[in-house]
Amino acid sequence: MNFLLHRHLAVRDLGSVAAGAGAMLPDLWRMADRRVKPARAPEPPAAPPPRLAEVLAGIDHHVAVDRWFHAAPVFVEGERRLAEALRGAALGAPRLALFAHVLWEMCLDGALVRRIGLAPLLDDLRAGLAAIDGPPTAAAASIHHFDRRAPSPALADRPAFEARLRRICDELARGPWIAGYQDGAGLAFMLSRVRSRFGMPPFTPEQHDHLAALLTALAPRADESLDDLLNTAPPYAH
Repeated sequence: MNFLLHRHLAVRDLGSVAAGAGAMLPDLWRMADRRVKPARAPEPPAAPPPRLAEVLAGIDHHVAVDRWFHAAPVFVEGERRLAEALRGAALGAPRLALFAHVLWEMCLDGALVRRIGLAPLLDDLRAGLAAIDGPPTAAAASIHHFDRRAPSPALADRPAFEARLRRICDELARGPWIAGYQDGAGLAFMLSRVRSRFGMPPFTPEQHDHLAALLTALAPRADESLDDLLNTAPPYAH
């Protein structure tokens, strides 16, 4: 599940914009440095400050919901159908179908943006990021990663990680990133950015246009799948 749906479900289940922003953090951490991820058995303070407690609850929610989502038919079948469509499109882009997993997650986020509306969704996202800015976000990263063992190559470089995470959050709050999930052209551009992290070349204009058309045609299915997801996501026990 991509970070927008994580945020939406955490706010729904936990009643907190801070928890919603906390539920985005595992995805944002991975963008900033792939070594930073939720710990299996974190050791939070015995009595964490309220805002930090909300952030940690959001991270726990992310882990629990991802475990359900990646085995749910709404994801498994959606990914399979999209991979088949990508292979059938014969766009000539190398290993395109291997990205069906992340692309289907982005398609579902796009359905959420269309459902809620870009402006209100951005307002809520900005409020959540502002609520956890500074000590709550830093403390959560310490608890889940940086304080768990002595400094080593397995640990991210903290100043570089925090600088990248800040840039990511600022870019999310600015708006165009989120707006890009709304339509096929934006999703094709987003996928090109993802592929670039693996050293793959950008899409040619023709490949971009063909992929955008495929994803635009897929939007009604993504909208239906969003309904399914929201109706079948299990109650979260916390």
